[in-house]
Order: sequence, then structure tokens, then C-alpha cells
Amino acid sequence: MGNHLPPGVSVDPEARKACASDFGRIITRLPRGVATPQSVEEVARLVRRASIAGVPLTIRGGAHSQGGQTLTDDGVVLDTSGLDRIQPAEPGLVRARGGTQWGKLVDALRGTRQLPRVLTDIGEVTVGGTLSVGGIGTTSHRYGLQVGQVERIEVVTGTGERVRCSATRNRDLFDAVRGGQGQFGVITEAWIRLRPAGGRFRQYELRYRDADRVVDDLETILDEDRFDHLRVEGRIHEGEIILFAGLEYDEDPDDARQLEGLGHAELAYTRDTANVGRGQMYPPWAFSRMHFHPWRDWFMPWEALRAVLGQPWLDPSWLPRRPGSWTGVYPARMEGLDAPLCMRPAGKRILGYSVLALVGENHYERATDLVRRLEEVAETLVGLGGKSYLSGRVRYNRRQWAEHYGEMLERGRRWKREFDPKQVFPRQAMPFGDDPASASR
Repeated sequence: MGNHLPPGVSVDPEARKACASDFGRIITRLPRGVATPQSVEEVARLVRRASIAGVPLTIRGGAHSQGGQTLTDDGVVLDTSGLDRIQPAEPGLVRARGGTQWGKLVDALRGTRQLPRVLTDIGEVTVGGTLSVGGIGTTSHRYGLQVGQVERIEVVTGTGERVRCSATRNRDLFDAVRGGQGQFGVITEAWIRLRPAGGRFRQYELRYRDADRVVDDLETILDEDRFDHLRVEGRIHEGEIILFAGLEYDEDPDDARQLEGLGHAELAYTRDTANVGRGQMYPPWAFSRMHFHPWRDWFMPWEALRAVLGQPWLDPSWLPRRPGSWTGVYPARMEGLDAPLCMRPAGKRILGYSVLALVGENHYERATDLVRRLEEVAETLVGLGGKSYLSGRVRYNRRQWAEHYGEMLERGRRWKREFDPKQVFPRQAMPFGDDPASASR
């Protein structure tokens, strides 16, 4: 590694400290410097100079990773927060720079009666960040993952070249960066598909005590395409399952007709708002940056739905009580998804499954213990046919990476050699680079 940092990199102690942790807060790495480019050309120039100097770059958007993926202690953090321009595109699309927060994109579209087809339920994550992982939300039962809802992408590759790619142009790069964990280039802009939005948003909170009834109702709801938004929360301490079912509407819906035939024990709460885009997002204060967040996500086969709702692998004695923990299920449609590095089970439908704990800032040992327990849970879920969603802390060895990626592993390595030949973007714990240690950390 070179000893000299590229021009434009700040070594200010406060800037470095601000980029030393992520949303998980369990891992801390102090970077050598921080760069906050304000244009795509600045990004390209920084990457070229880093390549010449032998300085690795780590891409940081909203820093919502939970396993240190946006951190470095031997390189420079490339902070994309300055890349947040939003502008209209051709009909049915919006252009957003990679550092744009999804919540701000929603705000910019207010009044247009259009929204991105899939939104994360945390508005502070960025366009480039979630496209690099997958992106799942409450409309995924209808539209799938965010990586399947982009028309084209602009990327700065590891050689510092600006490239636009799509399903018909520079297809290999398009496939590499969607779900590619930031290992092949910086997503600097995306053309995102939009859908019509209703004038208001109504969400029903349906309470269940029987997992079989939830399964039956979800099957009915999906077959009839009854709701615009779906999310399920399992509350293991209370012995309850909550189905959050949302509608976007212009004319006031008939609640009784909408819920007809469903087997919930109680309609616990109904919420209604005119802020349709943010109606299914958690408010910014819901997740304090002062907490530790042991968090893991998986894509599970649809056939595992009953087991996932039952969550027998979770022990209430070690998982904090609500609101100190949250487990969620997101039905997702997979038909037509063509992002090959976004690994998921086979089938037309899958489940996004999340386990999150919030641990106070003075309880680091408890947080790290939960990380260990979630790694044990991961073994069980993978054994049920699941795939780890790579936003959390995944410490796979060579064999496990080979099982995770299967035949895509060698293609990912080929793309790494093509788009980032000098490995400007650090391997972290990914298996695509040439460093043997990268596959077993």
C-alpha cells in the first residue's frame, strides 16, 4: 500500500472519527482519511489517484451496514453523501445520484403521484447502498427487490472509468454492481422505475396468535393481490404475530370488505396518512445511533414460512424485549429478477427475514454475545435453504462462500479482475479478490 493519500482526502480527526463506525456500532475502524466528492468526475479522479497510490477505498453511503462493511483502518473512506442530486428522467423513471437517501427521494417526488416501486422502510439508507446489496421493502410482494427496479446505472469502476450500464449495454457491469457489495465500482447514479401512488395510505395492524392462520391469510392476500404493502412482525415474548397490511387509495376504502375472510384475532390499530411515501417508513428517531445494533437478515424459501413465523431458533431469554428487539418477515416476488450476485433461494416467492436487537451503549459485551448467537441462528437458517443477506456481519470461510455463491463465485472473481484489477475497493470479507486471507477473515 502506498504511503501518500490522494489529493482531496481529509485527514481531519473529527472527519475520520465520524466514519469509524457504522449502524451496527459493534466494529470500529479508524480510516486514514475521508473523501467527500461532490461530483461524479471527482469520484473518478479520486479512484484513479487511489489506484496509482495503492490506497484502498471503502464506499460509505448511509453507513447502514451492521458488520463493518463501510469501514476501513488501512485506507480511505469514500463518503457518497455529496452525491445526492435528484432530477426527472423520461416518463416512469427518476434519476438519483448514488448518495441520495431514499427518504429524500420520496420527499422530492411528493405531489407527482409517483413513487419508486420498492422502498426500504428506513429512509436514511442510500440508493447506491441498497442497490449494492439487494433492497427489500413492503411492496416487494408485488415488485420484488430494488435491484430489479433500475433501468440503468452509472458506475465509476476500479480503473476510474465512468461507465453507464443496463440490461442491454455493458451488461456484465450491470450484473456485477447490483448486489455486488461495492466490490466492482461506485454506483454514482441510477435511473429508478416509478409506479403510480395513491393519494393516502392506510395501514391495518392485524394481531394473530396462530402462525397457521397467518400463513393462510398471506396466501389469500397474495393470490388476490389485496394489499399494496405487507410486513409481518413476530413478537416472541408476547406470543403474537402482527401483520401490517397497507393500502394506497383515493376513495375511502371499505375496511370490513378489505379484511373480509381473514383470520386475525384482533384488529389492533389502523393508521391513516397523506404522506404516502413515508407512511411505511420508520421515523429517523426509531433507531438511535447511540445503540449497538446486532442485526442479521436472510432470504428464506417460501416453503419455510411456517418455521420462520414460529422462530424456534430464537430464545426469548437472550433476545431483549420489545422495543429492544424486532423480528420481521417480508414476502418478496422473485419472478423476472435478473441480478445474479444477489443470492436467494429458488422459487417465485421468497421471504426476507430480519432479526434486530437494540442494545444500550454501555452493554458492548451483550451486543457481541448477540452477534455470536445470530451466527448460530444463521447456520440453522442456511440449513433450511436460506441465503444470508450481506448487510450484517457474515464471517464465512472459503467453503461457506463457495456454498453461498455456487457457480456465481468464479464469475464474480472474473468481474473483479475486469472492473477492479488493482483491487482499489477492499475485499473486506468477500471472496472475489486475490488475497487468500480475504475469504476467511
